[in-house]
Amino acid sequence: MNVQFQQFPVEFTRDGMLFDERQAAVLLEALPGLTDLLVLSHGWNNDMADAAALYDRLCASLVQVAAEDDLVPKGLQDRRFGVLRVFWPSKRFTDEELIPGGGAADATPANDMALERLLQALKQNPQRLGTTGTDPVRAHALDTALALASKLELQGVEGVAARRDFVLQLRTILNPSAAHPDDGSLEFFVRDPEELFTEMAGAVPVPPGAAGRVGGATSMDAAGSAAGLNDLLSGMKAAARRLINFTTYYEMKQRAGTVGSIGLAPLLRRIRERQPGLRLHLAGHSFGGRLVTAAAHALPDRTPAVTMTLLQAAYSHNGLAGHYDGQHDGAFREVLSQRRASGPIVITHTKDDRAVGIAYPLASRIARQQTSALGTADDPYGGMGRNGAQHLSEDEASQETMHQVGDSYTFTPGRVFNLNADGFIKDHGDVTGLQVAYAVWNAVSTIS
Repeated sequence: MNVQFQQFPVEFTRDGMLFDERQAAVLLEALPGLTDLLVLSHGWNNDMADAAALYDRLCASLVQVAAEDDLVPKGLQDRRFGVLRVFWPSKRFTDEELIPGGGAADATPANDMALERLLQALKQNPQRLGTTGTDPVRAHALDTALALASKLELQGVEGVAARRDFVLQLRTILNPSAAHPDDGSLEFFVRDPEELFTEMAGAVPVPPGAAGRVGGATSMDAAGSAAGLNDLLSGMKAAARRLINFTTYYEMKQRAGTVGSIGLAPLLRRIRERQPGLRLHLAGHSFGGRLVTAAAHALPDRTPAVTMTLLQAAYSHNGLAGHYDGQHDGAFREVLSQRRASGPIVITHTKDDRAVGIAYPLASRIARQQTSALGTADDPYGGMGRNGAQHLSEDEASQETMHQVGDSYTFTPGRVFNLNADGFIKDHGDVTGLQVAYAVWNAVSTIS
């Protein structure tokens, strides 16, 4: 099958607004020539070129797989595909940002430098991807937090006051409207700051199986050798760094939801109004997985001909669950229960995703979950890209292993398919290979 993708870049601001209506107009005018639209959303990065390169690599893999006629699922040969390339102002949030580099000898200075670097980076709050921008109120709050850093480890009243004010400054730059029980974020806004520091002060181990891959070692084990990417630093400044990382995570979580629900979803509705029979295939990486899920969540119930593929998604593994704790639904439960994405929902996950595997233990600490299962499927606050969708019934979800190109999938509409990708996805950003493209094509083919 000779696939020729028509590419349509569409940029959104941090508030979920279309940056240039003409980009949407070009797409809308092209719809009569399309049968299917792939909607791609990048995740955490702060560079337009990096986001475009991700799309280029994934589309190249899709084209390469499609070129082998005997590998392409039946029913795709006569379709005409467009690609909506979403650009939105995300921030970089990788395992290198989560844990400062260096061995035991320079761990404390590295942590102190990381603390300052992260606070300076948080000042940036641009309207568009790849630009810069801040505001005086935000900058003042973060400068105040930085000035408090030297007092965080003090004992007595002065130390307690510094730690309290540090947390309060971080809270001032966030909007609590996106807080939800499924990822511990509600607790961040209501718990006593001293309790938060205490919870975050201890070492945060990477979930089993994720340590020891490529990347800078951040600590030394008892024998003096590299201990992988476990964050074994302790103390109040280490706690402060983790609280900043959680703040960054929360802000990107909220922004992805805003862009998805306020920006992308209305555009998808306009697309369907213009061309009702167009098949929509949503695919998001990292926080882009949350973005496309939020967009699907904002569609009407039982929206037809919508598939969704989440590539190492950065949101709670309870996000699609119903009463995952006996009381609460996940933030996006209606995507599944009300068939707002009526096709299959395919989710890649791997223990080798250190970025998601490290971020979610932070949520567990904030939510008072001190457990050896930090970040794993047994952790109430694990991540989708680490574990797949959890707490779904057998009628709702299937557990599968990502296949080699050419092997058969059994994707069907209306179900979640958790694909264990340990054999193919080696880190958080490794989502553009041929096996990933083949899984996407198989999801697409379920909608006739």
